[in-house]
Amino acid sequence: MKKYNQSASPSRTASIIALCLLLLSVQLSYAKLSIIPQKAPSSLNLQTVPRGGGWAKAKVATVASSSPSKSTAKQQSSSAITEGLKNTLASGLAAACSKTILAPFDTLKTVQQHVSAAIAALGSMPSVGLYFGVYSYCKKTIGETLQTTFGSMRGDTEHPAVCSDRTLQTLTIIASAAIGNTVASFSRVPYEVVKQSLQTGQYSSTLQAASTMWRDGGMRSFFPLGGVSIQMVRDIPYAIFTLLSYEFIKENWVLKRTEEDPSKRWFFDMVAGATAGGIGSYLTNPMDVIKTRLQTTGGSSKYGGSIVKCAAVVLEEGGPTAFLRGSVPRLMHKIPANGCFFVFYEFFRRALHVE
Repeated sequence: MKKYNQSASPSRTASIIALCLLLLSVQLSYAKLSIIPQKAPSSLNLQTVPRGGGWAKAKVATVASSSPSKSTAKQQSSSAITEGLKNTLASGLAAACSKTILAPFDTLKTVQQHVSAAIAALGSMPSVGLYFGVYSYCKKTIGETLQTTFGSMRGDTEHPAVCSDRTLQTLTIIASAAIGNTVASFSRVPYEVVKQSLQTGQYSSTLQAASTMWRDGGMRSFFPLGGVSIQMVRDIPYAIFTLLSYEFIKENWVLKRTEEDPSKRWFFDMVAGATAGGIGSYLTNPMDVIKTRLQTTGGSSKYGGSIVKCAAVVLEEGGPTAFLRGSVPRLMHKIPANGCFFVFYEFFRRALHVE
């Protein structure tokens, strides 16, 4: 195996960028960026809407007619977009911080070899930011739609709620996580392919990897056969398991335990994130084994880009336990990574005044 040598400058670059983004978020928090609600109409209804990690009681101004006005609908859409953009920035900053700190553990999962933190930090920011931005937007819009159609916000005494608020909350998280990860998977694949090529010692630098892969196979090198599909097959269940776990723990444990003493919020956020990440990682490790094989150089041609064929080969090689290969170092990476990520994520959300 090649020894991977790289100067400290990329790591310093990543740290400087993360610091600049941190300062930007602080400046935005002082500017108190938030939507200024329009003046509420005189005839109002107070209803229950999804808010934050769960379904909390909130006073929402709605016209007491059978359908909301165009201005109200436009304001809700603008609010969802703005909250999505704020979550994009918050999650991107959180990803940069957590990836910079814990990049060596991610490398350990693949091949037990060091790789620069800059690659992990800068490469993960676009996909993570896109994922959480879309997730936040969808959770707000889908949640409100389900509530007004099937839940306690129907406003029709003759036709009561079809589903409980808890069931609708679960469906909202599942749908939002699936949509967010579907969009983000396309931007995540090239980063994963280059990162894993570096981790397995095939190239000595990011520039060499990108230039050689482009020369040999063009765009197909960055999107190998089966690469996008297995990325989605792994990431969508991972997102659903992780976010369902995190939202449940946050609502039923974190918020209750920190209501009187918010100064300890960071610790509870870390425990909640670490636990949720561990659950999601372990349950999706079989898909991660297949993803790594398909996305590393030569894997796509060996298995023809087929997830089923790759899974059959893995099963033949080592039986069912072969799908748990790398689970220990993956948990060593994902548990602290999610703990760090959600601490930073919740911090930046509060700094940006995300509701």
